[in-house]
Amino acid sequence: MVKQTPNSTWLDGGRLEQVKEFTYLGSLMSDDGKCINDIKKRVGLASAVNGQLYKIWKSKEITIKTKVMVYQVLVMPVLLYGAECWTIRKEDERN
Repeated sequence: MVKQTPNSTWLDGGRLEQVKEFTYLGSLMSDDGKCINDIKKRVGLASAVNGQLYKIWKSKEITIKTKVMVYQVLVMPVLLYGAECWTIRKEDERN
């Protein structure tokens, strides 16, 4: 049974803790509904993947077409995971 009081929520006799942020299915959720921290996290993860592919990017034996395909397959999914749920504000677009 869920019981709510003005400052807390109780479930089966235990108090539920309210947090500012938590990770759910790989996405960073915040209590204010802003997505900027999740976007920053995704950009950082994609940058890390991009850095790990340094040898591929510098290789002269791999064609540009293949490099573009590698980028689309390995980097872009990391960046865009969960993007369909982001609420983008004008401030976020500028950043």
